[in-house]
Amino acid sequence: MTAFLLSLALQIAPPEKPAAAYDPASAKSVVEHVSYNTRTTKSYEATWKGRLAVPRSDPLDYTGRCVWVRPGVLYSHYTASGGDDKKIVLAGPGRAWVYHSLVGWVTADEAGIPGAGRGIQNPDEALAVLSKNPAGAKLVEPGVVELAFEGADIERIMKEQAQQGAFDWKKSKAVLRLTSDDQRRLKTLVCKATLVSSDPKVQGEVTYDATIDVQGYDQATELAFTDEKKKAIPLSKKIAEQIQNVLKETP
Repeated sequence: MTAFLLSLALQIAPPEKPAAAYDPASAKSVVEHVSYNTRTTKSYEATWKGRLAVPRSDPLDYTGRCVWVRPGVLYSHYTASGGDDKKIVLAGPGRAWVYHSLVGWVTADEAGIPGAGRGIQNPDEALAVLSKNPAGAKLVEPGVVELAFEGADIERIMKEQAQQGAFDWKKSKAVLRLTSDDQRRLKTLVCKATLVSSDPKVQGEVTYDATIDVQGYDQATELAFTDEKKKAIPLSKKIAEQIQNVLKETP
């Protein structure tokens, strides 16, 4: 599993078609089919909310929206308490850009957030991880499954949130609840994590809760970004070209 997660850090594994027919009574089958059906759709739009709570500190609340376009383009915009505002474009493995109001679009590394557009806020990436761990799924009710994660799996799912601090992933735990729609695609994805900080100054457990709600399929194919004056923010030529290169790879 460790080797898989390391390779996944460089690229998201492509969707694999389930070998067996859909079985609503099997949690493993639900995960496999929902993941495949969602990841092979043309596009989808989702909203998400999250809260990172550190003992004796004000919680950090996130509110965002994203549009994913097959096979690997993600447009994401979220705000966090304290005035943080992030506009992100991910186009292919390891190719992410973040908008800066003073200098325009810069790479995620240049922005100091190499995990931008990764983890739970990227439903495709989260589904890629879930589809590789179906054996541990538990059927809660028809179309609803839960999966428990520990260690490096949590770090992968919380790629961007991990930038908020150093955590002992081996001692941390997380539960993801996946709900499918009537076409066996992702409807909601809920993450509840209890994290143990490796910073001796942080006494107590850190909690993270997030909910992703899919708003629609095969409709939006991009997310329009605007500045504080509601003026359109165009993508750079390099980003636009990279997006087209990725979309040409669609099977």
